[in-house]
Amino acid sequence: MKIDVAVNSFKKPELLIYTLMTLKKVAEDMIDTVYINDDHSGDGTCDVYRASEVAEYFKPWKLNIRENPRNVWINQAYPRGYYPDYMDWKYMLTHWHRFVLPKYEHDKNNIRYQYAIDKTDKKYLYIIHDDIRFTKNVLEVYLKSFEKDKNCFMVGDLGQCWRCLFKDICSPQKIITGEKPSPYWPLTPGKETSDIKNFNPKQGYNMDCRINEWSCLVDVEKLRDVSKKSRGFFGNYYPRADIGAFIFCKGQEYGYTIDDPLTDHIEQNKYFKHGWQGFSGHSVWVNQGNGKSVYNPQEIRDLIYSEFGFKLPEKG
Repeated sequence: MKIDVAVNSFKKPELLIYTLMTLKKVAEDMIDTVYINDDHSGDGTCDVYRASEVAEYFKPWKLNIRENPRNVWINQAYPRGYYPDYMDWKYMLTHWHRFVLPKYEHDKNNIRYQYAIDKTDKKYLYIIHDDIRFTKNVLEVYLKSFEKDKNCFMVGDLGQCWRCLFKDICSPQKIITGEKPSPYWPLTPGKETSDIKNFNPKQGYNMDCRINEWSCLVDVEKLRDVSKKSRGFFGNYYPRADIGAFIFCKGQEYGYTIDDPLTDHIEQNKYFKHGWQGFSGHSVWVNQGNGKSVYNPQEIRDLIYSEFGFKLPEKG
């Protein structure tokens, strides 16, 4: 069985290529096409991906590269005609302009991962970040979850606990074994909630729980079904929901299940490490840590050469 891969790109081609090289080392035979969607870096980033020597290195993989015509960044995209169920008439009254003004409107394929979700012809799509170091084949582990549960639509790193008010009474281990922090889970308390034990979403809620999209294997047909029913997109931001969380919640509302076979992070680290440089890929662009999280492209180029003997071409 072949699997396709989706990864978003923004100004860090060295890190993204290194991520794919470590994935190829452990799972080359399982992957067919890698969809790289660049969020309009505008600095020659895509020239690196399109270089003939890069394509040659990754054979027999196929690299499918797409560049957004303009930047989406970390904003909610508003594709015309896609109005999720929370958008009542009051919401539309105050947000209508975001669907019709060119300043806001985006084609749905500008949303991260959506081009791959629409284009792939595989049963499963592996969604990753550009700052992963793979050391064992995690795809073999994830596929077993789908074999075990035919109703499963999403497998990966369950969590986002750092932003959830349930974090002291809940954990990924508890969720996977069936112990939920609330009868309303996967909805989680919003900042309006004062009594966590008696949480009621009518008081205000978030969608903090999700399968984190830095390592997430999805059943494409089921994901498309959830997206169609909810009129939402896996890679979009939504009110009270980070990337992936809205679709995560909707999928379970529609009767699908999820799994995380590696809730023990010591065991997970045997397969991959996210943010292995000590900071996330996103943080280098928003200056988290007062400038301490600085991306060093030459450091990654040197690492690529020392580990894989490959001299990465420069940006065009």
